[in-house]
Amino acid sequence: MDDAVTRLDIPGTYNFREAARGALTPGMLYRSDALHRLSPAGRRRIAELGIGTVIDLRSPFDRRVGGRDRLRGTGAVRTSIPIDGASRRVDLKTITLGEVYRLILDEHQHALGRIIRAIADADDPVLVHCTAGKDRTGLAIALVLEALEVDRRIILADYAASAPNLAGEWTHRMVGTARRFRVHLTDDLLVILGSSPPEVLDAALCRLDRLPGGIDAYLDGAGVDAAVRGRLRAKLLA
Repeated sequence: MDDAVTRLDIPGTYNFREAARGALTPGMLYRSDALHRLSPAGRRRIAELGIGTVIDLRSPFDRRVGGRDRLRGTGAVRTSIPIDGASRRVDLKTITLGEVYRLILDEHQHALGRIIRAIADADDPVLVHCTAGKDRTGLAIALVLEALEVDRRIILADYAASAPNLAGEWTHRMVGTARRFRVHLTDDLLVILGSSPPEVLDAALCRLDRLPGGIDAYLDGAGVDAAVRGRLRAKLLA
């Protein structure tokens, strides 16, 4: 499983890696944290990887706080499919990571479907990212892998790989940003900022399993039908 969790050295990022490495066609699907700190060396590496499509899941607020993707010279084209990490109605004093995932899956089903269709329809390698590359990106990649019928254990291991990549400097930066906005950091919020407990993703996916028709019906409702899944398989399981 070590191959599945290898972080790529892309200067200016912390959580850049191939999605489910070893389970998919090599070099076709990547996942990452935000790209607003990409250095010239980082941009060269993205060009070398041949990434032609970057799907940015950050909201307009995220981009105002973090900054725009630095893609000049990479040859990649950015596609924005914004997903709010959590509704403005949530109480930050009580919110949990599991609740964040429930809200994303319930409120952004069609956006998640757009992400999967964009991956299936791209002619070139694709990179999906949000701010940390673990929550919105994690759910999107998990659903791609579910559509491909990848073993759930591989899906959870791929998701769990984010936490060690984000530990240290990245999490320290995010804590500083939260404090500047005077956010009271509960234990649950610290988990939201930098952790990727596989049991939380597993619970979210099991909840979809229990829906009438299971995850297949959820994907169908998102516009990921048999034809889209066929294109995904052709691209990612060649």
